[in-house]
Amino acid sequence: MRLSRRVFLRSGLGGEMGRERSLRLLSKSLLPMPEKWHGLQDVETRYRQRYVDLIANPEVRQRLVIVNADDLGLSDEIDRGIFEAHDRGIVTSASLLVDGPHAGDAIRLARQRPNLGLGIHVAFDDRGKWLINVQDARVVQREVARQLDAFTRMTGAPPTHIDSHHHAHRLFNVARHFIEAGERLGVPVRGFSEVFFVGRFWGQPEFGRTDMTKISVDYLLAILRSLGPGISEVSCHPGHVETRPDAQYNREREVELRSLCAAQVRAAIAEEGIRLISFREYARIAARPRSSCRGAS
Repeated sequence: MRLSRRVFLRSGLGGEMGRERSLRLLSKSLLPMPEKWHGLQDVETRYRQRYVDLIANPEVRQRLVIVNADDLGLSDEIDRGIFEAHDRGIVTSASLLVDGPHAGDAIRLARQRPNLGLGIHVAFDDRGKWLINVQDARVVQREVARQLDAFTRMTGAPPTHIDSHHHAHRLFNVARHFIEAGERLGVPVRGFSEVFFVGRFWGQPEFGRTDMTKISVDYLLAILRSLGPGISEVSCHPGHVETRPDAQYNREREVELRSLCAAQVRAAIAEEGIRLISFREYARIAARPRSSCRGAS
């Protein structure tokens, strides 16, 4: 969903202005869905209705921020960094690679942290090499289903959210399968939901070229202060330095970890009136207006 939530919320559309005008404005902000995406027009309509319901919720007019760590299960060093960023820092959710070599240990440690939202980080590639043919829709559909089934089997519950390794789910012929999966499970898909995605906290703005200023404390503070009202997701990739020689994003992870655990960041969040939530808590917030609307009808 491509939506300027700041303009939408600040315009007062969640208050006295009519539902019809709200839906007209929201319609202009959504990505058009091709006609060949059978059934997704209904999904788009439900997204519109869900957003209108959400903005009627006073909680959503606050600045609610999910800080999500990608790559859980990839290595012991990365997992230790993610859990440290949750225990001591501002990370509230994480995305699991079900085929990651340390996925089992990561799930065990995540269970010890009931406040951590746990989603899936669907992977079609490994260390720069494609594992499936993403041009084949049937292969993509099967692989998404396989990894989602594996997640539920391994964790005992569906994911709190869905995203993908290297944002593969944004590819035009791939996105529909993620959107359908998110709708079926009732969970948000990164970039295709009411949660505004912020991916600027990343130490390689150009592939293979590191810029540590993009993951510094000051840069993270600037990102957090720029967020408007509503629900936002800031993605991150904390960890400790890995020993494997082919690690392409490595010492950057430790810089991210330090920034995410910095006392200045916690202080700024309090000063800005930002409330940190997890994707687990987001599910509760998102369900509330829909439940109240059904009860009122």
